[in-house]
Amino acid sequence: MSFPSSAIRNIAVAGHGSTGKTTVVEQMLFNGNVVTKAETVDSGKTVSDFTEEEIARGISIHTSFSNLVWNDKQINILDTPGASDFVGEVVAGFRAAEMGLMLVSADSGVQIETMKLWRRLNARNMPRIAFINKMDRERASFDDSFADLKDKFKIPLVPVSIPIGAGESYKGVVNLIENKAYLIGSETAAEIPADMVDIVEEYRLTTIESAAEGDDALLEKYFEEGTLSEDEIRHGLEEGLKNNKIVPVLCGAAEINSGIISLLNFISNNAPSPVGLKEKAFDDDGNEEIIDFDSEKPTTAFVFKTTIDQFSGRLSFFKVVTGVFKPDSEYLNTVDHKKERVGKIYKAVGKKIVETKELYAGDIGIFSKIESAKTNDSFCTASEHAIHYDKLKLPQPVHSVAISAESKKEEDKLNQFLQRAADQDLTFQVRFDKETKETVVSCMGELHLNIVLDNIKEKAKIGILTRKPRIAYRECITKSANAEYAHKKQSGGHGQYGKVVMEIKPISRDEKMNFVNAIKGGSISKGYMPGIEKGILEAMDEGYLAGYPIMGLEAKIVDGKEHPVDSSEMAFKLAGKGAVKAAFEKAGVKLLEPIMNLKVFCEEKYMGDILSDLSSKRGRVQGQEPLGGGILEIDAQVPQGEMLNYSVDLRSITSGTASFEMEFDHYDPISGAIADKVIADAKASKEE
Repeated sequence: MSFPSSAIRNIAVAGHGSTGKTTVVEQMLFNGNVVTKAETVDSGKTVSDFTEEEIARGISIHTSFSNLVWNDKQINILDTPGASDFVGEVVAGFRAAEMGLMLVSADSGVQIETMKLWRRLNARNMPRIAFINKMDRERASFDDSFADLKDKFKIPLVPVSIPIGAGESYKGVVNLIENKAYLIGSETAAEIPADMVDIVEEYRLTTIESAAEGDDALLEKYFEEGTLSEDEIRHGLEEGLKNNKIVPVLCGAAEINSGIISLLNFISNNAPSPVGLKEKAFDDDGNEEIIDFDSEKPTTAFVFKTTIDQFSGRLSFFKVVTGVFKPDSEYLNTVDHKKERVGKIYKAVGKKIVETKELYAGDIGIFSKIESAKTNDSFCTASEHAIHYDKLKLPQPVHSVAISAESKKEEDKLNQFLQRAADQDLTFQVRFDKETKETVVSCMGELHLNIVLDNIKEKAKIGILTRKPRIAYRECITKSANAEYAHKKQSGGHGQYGKVVMEIKPISRDEKMNFVNAIKGGSISKGYMPGIEKGILEAMDEGYLAGYPIMGLEAKIVDGKEHPVDSSEMAFKLAGKGAVKAAFEKAGVKLLEPIMNLKVFCEEKYMGDILSDLSSKRGRVQGQEPLGGGILEIDAQVPQGEMLNYSVDLRSITSGTASFEMEFDHYDPISGAIADKVIADAKASKEE
């Protein structure tokens, strides 16, 4: 069954680990008659967590896609993981949704991942609602959790449902819009308990006032009459939510299916549809265009996620932006300009895919077995203007290891599986480092790495070795020097001859080399200069101290000599190489190490331990910024060589509550014992 854009609701469910996201989704699907029984996470049978690794570990690893119909609305649900290692999946889920459903546990309040995910929603200016879950738990407190949200996020919160009791005395929720109670075990609205009337009236007044502020006409009526109807409350909250000016707050206890009916009612009636929203796109020349979600326009779609299923093959999860996406049609992949015929299209309920006839703008679907389709690709009807939508804004991986197969014969097989994993997860990256001669994989953390590698070991049946990757150090000269070198070789027939006189000096390390021909009088023909330049570059790539490439050098050729018979480009290449090597001996070559920009997000109580650890890693703290709610951002610059195990170190220091982002900034000189060790290790590596 297909739904028009106005009847579509795309929701990304997010939150800190163990806040009950998968359980909430399971109960939503149960109430929507999609499943006959709401399974528990421990059972390994939930709709969202269906892969072998998710079942084995009892956590969400991938963003799953499911859907239901409620109040004649199509609700597409993207259940995202809570662990920071899988933030790439969250980014994909947020991109495909119009609203976030942020879960908070009533017994623990706002946690570090809640803060980070909230910031990601802010970056997209994306509407969200909060659901305070686990109201039946010991130490559960709606008031404390509500106050915690208010304190940390500084945005108007609007109560939509409040609990009847808490912990052992929890009996259900009151829906403040409907002014009705939903008691545990009942799916129908009931009268509000007598002892709750006064507190409900107090909370409901806040809800009505917030709704009135969403629309000028409603505000005028509220001032005149002192109240609003249910429909008027819904309209006012819908306007405030759509413009991201308020955060509606609901509550419940998902494990016992309490509060879910009110949640579904609110999503179907008040969550924004794709209508009126926009996507950023670019044409082939890089010109930016802003595209409205509109089913009347020619068809375009964006692939936000790719998986490889053992039965269905490559599955491409896409969102229709304009037009109506239909099966058995030809579309153009606008990234590689390849025409593809899409056969069947599907909706999904977890691992189960169901064929559908068409999808209107704003809807989410799946097509299969299009090998050219990759995450971030765009598709359009082949005859139309080829645009490609803005790519996912993914964080850079922060944890890297060098990887190899135990048996050399299995290297190709391992690389195939690594590339397949990287194809499905863009935060898992594979590269071959030509300098260190290593295959290096980079990801979001140890857990991320272990899950990918365990999966490969199981499927490929090969042993895998990992170790810390070698650092791509550099070398540079520190002062000017000059040298000359004559390459002479005589054998039968023509010999080889070339003499080069050279001056070198340091320049910006942002440049590789500046080559200058300063010869006057033609002692070396211009035709030999490319050979000299090649020789210099070759020597620079071979390094001087430890075999690392030299950077930031100007080489000026001031004199030389050639032979009318024996000179050649090769002879001058070797002469140039010899001259610059001789100059290196006088130029004070130093070792350079890569320096990384580091951002650490942590609770204030861990600041001292983190700063102490960074100091021990030769880090330079650049500043600290409070993000609210006791959360800090620490900015620092730290040598990459000290950061190879930082994801593990930080987890140990902060009991797994902190996270970090890191990217390369520049190279800095090193000397003394640190440089001596790098040089010794490099020489030992060459002897292996």
